[in-house]
Amino acid sequence: MVSTYLSYDLATRDMKSSLNRVASDSQVARETAYFEENIGNVTSVDEFLDDYRLYSFAMKAHGLEEMTYAKAYMKKVLESDLSESTSFANVLSDDRYRNFAAAFQFTGQTKDSQTSAQETKLLALLDEQLVAENDAIETETYYYESVIDTVTSADSLVKNTRLFNYVLDAYGIDGTYYTKEHFTKILTSDLSDSASYVNQLVENDASNSAAFLKMAQAFSFNTDGSLSGTTAQSAEQKEGTVALYIEEEQTYASEYYLQREKAYYTAQIANVTTVEDITGDERLFNYVKTALELDGTVTASVFKSIVTSDLSASGNYAITNGGSAWVAVAQKFNFGTDGNVRSGYSAQGTAQLASTHTGFAEFYDDESEEMKTSTIDYFTEKMAEITSVDDLLDNSSLRLMLQRAFGFEGDEFSNSELRRVLTSDITDPNSYANKSKDSRLIEMATLFNFDSEGEAKAPLQAQNQATATNIAKDYIVKQILYLEGDEQTTAKEAATKESEYYQEQIASIRTVDELLDDRRVVDVVLGAFGFDGDEVTDDFLKQLFASDLDDPKSFANQQANSKWAELLASFNFDSEGNLTDDTVGTVQQRGETLETINLYLRQTFEESEGESNQGVRLALYFERTAPTLTDAYDLIADEALLEVFRTTFGYSEEFSNMDVDMQAKIVEDNITLSDFQDPAKMERFLQRYTAMYDTENASYDTSALSILQGSGGGISADLLTTLA
Repeated sequence: MVSTYLSYDLATRDMKSSLNRVASDSQVARETAYFEENIGNVTSVDEFLDDYRLYSFAMKAHGLEEMTYAKAYMKKVLESDLSESTSFANVLSDDRYRNFAAAFQFTGQTKDSQTSAQETKLLALLDEQLVAENDAIETETYYYESVIDTVTSADSLVKNTRLFNYVLDAYGIDGTYYTKEHFTKILTSDLSDSASYVNQLVENDASNSAAFLKMAQAFSFNTDGSLSGTTAQSAEQKEGTVALYIEEEQTYASEYYLQREKAYYTAQIANVTTVEDITGDERLFNYVKTALELDGTVTASVFKSIVTSDLSASGNYAITNGGSAWVAVAQKFNFGTDGNVRSGYSAQGTAQLASTHTGFAEFYDDESEEMKTSTIDYFTEKMAEITSVDDLLDNSSLRLMLQRAFGFEGDEFSNSELRRVLTSDITDPNSYANKSKDSRLIEMATLFNFDSEGEAKAPLQAQNQATATNIAKDYIVKQILYLEGDEQTTAKEAATKESEYYQEQIASIRTVDELLDDRRVVDVVLGAFGFDGDEVTDDFLKQLFASDLDDPKSFANQQANSKWAELLASFNFDSEGNLTDDTVGTVQQRGETLETINLYLRQTFEESEGESNQGVRLALYFERTAPTLTDAYDLIADEALLEVFRTTFGYSEEFSNMDVDMQAKIVEDNITLSDFQDPAKMERFLQRYTAMYDTENASYDTSALSILQGSGGGISADLLTTLA
């Protein structure tokens, strides 16, 4: 007879070919095709359990065929929340049930109008827009300051669109509804004449009349439009216009604003001779109040009382009303009790001025930062409640956030247009967002999750939420396998850090290129599937992710280890390497379906081999399962694995009657579980097992014995060699 090891070796020498032969069997092919074609139609546990062909196929694949009858029990398994350690499947000692539950997603994916990763990306876009906004303010201001002094008439100013738009923005005027002639009349109005054009607008309380008057006061034109001086604006008028423009255009206080205010204060404080010079200049007074942390209760008169206090007098105003804080304010200036700068001094000395600048630099953006934080907190809080696109667009604050983050004007797009954008299928090149060719709208569509009806849906990610969670868990388990004590603690901390990074990043990855560019993410996935990232090259990964899983000759399908195809199938990428929802299943994703089919073929193969030799079937089962064991108790709990161990080391069937802890000690004394991660050590172990199996189950007829052993009896030389 053929030895068990030889039969095992022949079966496993080309495992891929062996499994392909099993798959080509007509009955197996029919059942596999049925499962593959119909699992995507299932939407509930009851539907799944009621379809016996689907249900029994999956049960066999996961080695639970003997439990197929127990539908009520398996329903509890499938309905378990695996994120809860106390859920039914998690508390069962047999990992097959947890693995079975993990292969399906009957609890459904969470619908989320915007994931945390998408929110993070949107807030990053907001920061980018703020930077771009400030760059634009600086650029336009430089242009204005460079060109305004070259203007020779009111008409030439109005006709320079870029220049005059700066003026309109500074004074908060929407020029859409007015003619150039209207603005020319304003700029050439005689402000001392009550009957002039701009004064009549004010008299009649016309719309924007106050802004028109303020704009007219900022220029120096004669009534015929010519210059009344050497330039269209004095230095003071120009600086005032620029200050208004920056204040009007910036969303939050910027570094550019800081530098301009600092320069303005430095220039003006040198000319200050009285307290009123400060309090009478809004920009100067705001600078001082910000730098010295003076709140709104400090009016001009209070400020004067503080800085004119006689600090040598014990009952002075500053110490009496504001304590040491107000004394410190008074010490920043050199005013006498009469409100004038003391003789021989400037309003602020070098050290005083430097201290004031330091204070302003520290506090100038506090209000902006508080406002920004409040805006973001509101956005985050409200988005958690948004269940439809209409809820989003009907909220003016949330819509304003879209406007700022994606950089469009308030009236640039209607709510109807934005609704079509937000309900676009970003994977469809003919969707509204994609056909717009507007990168802002395309980006917007990718950062929200609404279906065609405008309702929140589960997000489309490179790997769906459940798959990503399982991979993160599997990675940690594999990284700490067989480790103990401090070594295990250190490894778990490192693995947890990497798995958290993976989960954060995978949610925002949208192409294969983005995935492969982040090797930390890739290595977590490789580790979860049992591969060593250090042994996998970038070139191999590029070929893998370029594979077509429907093509049996593709790179992924040609690999001896079917886990490579399963890894690829766990991602939602199309042939171009972009995200696609074509791969997304219902209760089972593409990767889990492929894994189930592969498990079914392996189970069928093992059964087939067992029909002629049960020892081969046990060896195949041990080879597949032993690398997943975490301790000796796992081996003892599995009757088939224990049978292999018992046979290998010559223990009788009474072994199972011993105390469990004693059994575990004997297992640990005889084998090292980590050895089963090494194919060479696994092979040597199975050589010993199959030899012992043949010894225990030898049944030879006389002719066979004569041929194999000659005239002598006992064990053959070949068998002895194998045992040795």
